[in-house]
Amino acid sequence: MAGLTHSPEHLHEHYPEGCARAWIAWSIPALFFLYEFMIRVLPGVIELPLQKEYGASAGDLGLSLSFYYYAYGPMQLVVGVLLDRFGARIPLAVAAIVCAVGAVCFAMANSLFGLGAGRFLMGFGSAFAYVGAVYVATIWFPGRRIALISGFTVTLGMLGAILADSLLHSLINGTSWQIVMYGFAVLGLLLAAMQYLLIPHRPRWFMEHLHASHDSEGAVHPGMIACLKEVFRNRQTLLLGLVTGLVYLPIGTFAALWGIPYLTTTLGIDVKEAGPLVSLIFVGLAIGGPCLGWLSDRLGRRVIFFPIFTGLGVISTGLLLLDPGNAFLLKLSLLLIGIVVSVLVLAFPLAMDQGPCYVRGTALTFVNLTQMIMAGVGQWVVGVLLDVETGGTTDPSYTSEQFRTALLLLPVTMLLAFGLSFLLREPKRSR
Repeated sequence: MAGLTHSPEHLHEHYPEGCARAWIAWSIPALFFLYEFMIRVLPGVIELPLQKEYGASAGDLGLSLSFYYYAYGPMQLVVGVLLDRFGARIPLAVAAIVCAVGAVCFAMANSLFGLGAGRFLMGFGSAFAYVGAVYVATIWFPGRRIALISGFTVTLGMLGAILADSLLHSLINGTSWQIVMYGFAVLGLLLAAMQYLLIPHRPRWFMEHLHASHDSEGAVHPGMIACLKEVFRNRQTLLLGLVTGLVYLPIGTFAALWGIPYLTTTLGIDVKEAGPLVSLIFVGLAIGGPCLGWLSDRLGRRVIFFPIFTGLGVISTGLLLLDPGNAFLLKLSLLLIGIVVSVLVLAFPLAMDQGPCYVRGTALTFVNLTQMIMAGVGQWVVGVLLDVETGGTTDPSYTSEQFRTALLLLPVTMLLAFGLSFLLREPKRSR
């Protein structure tokens, strides 16, 4: 069945089953990513009410909410193997159900432990969303379009983040954050049904390519350990994971949790205005993702963009910590941060180009793993630094200087990513 029309060269240039089939297959897991990103950044909307309601210090609350990432991150390695072995249909449906259960647990929590347990389950299920969408795209889209589709997937996620920062404020003020979480549980169950019913099975020609990749490596049915070994022994994949984890910190640490408190404290911006301002990061990422993906696919280059964008990241995160003096400079720095982070859309096809076909899902999820681990650690570290500055008070009132000191983490880690990006190498397969 895998004849000339499904040769690697043909699959790089043409849609294997038609354009319409490709877009439909990708759209369902992409919607799951939109949903997942809304629940990922939700704590940034309700951080202050939670801190007051539970009487928690910044460090304790940051640790509790960061459990989302501690589930999301390690699960990436398992997700990759599951996608490689079973495809996307059933794993993504189960993942959406787990997100729904986590939303219910979060809504019913009466302690920080309960909040952490709910976030852990939501992170567990969300771990499948982005990589599932990109994995489906690698089957149904031509290879020359993967970076572009990765960018479009990110754009949908950013739409979810923008909705979370604007729409959810109104919903929570009109009802309560608990009711909103129950609504997310219902949406999760609906998405589970859609993914089980509408994501197509992997086609026969793809399975033949997969088996051929197994045979060429001397492993007919490689298991989790074999896939992980293949990824971990590749130094470029390890370095790529570290660089992308550092680049992701402004999203996972600032936009997802501490951004709104920072703007209201340092600049005296009303909380209703702070949410849309933080959303400019997501707007920048939504614009930059598909544009950079298209340009990268057009040039056949990935690595060259990392030093350029991380260098801009050092400047933009540094500007954010200064007193801008005017609204334009503040908006520009937030938008630039989003554009900088959009370089991550190139990390996923770059990771998949590093190894054989049968570990593409594992390589993809390893890169996502490092981003989520860094995000979780970043949320906690900023909270701890704030506690150090204030003596560990449970009063969520901090000074501008205290916030700026804690968030120095962002330009420092971006500078480290800038230096490491010069060690990345372009794999032959992506040229």
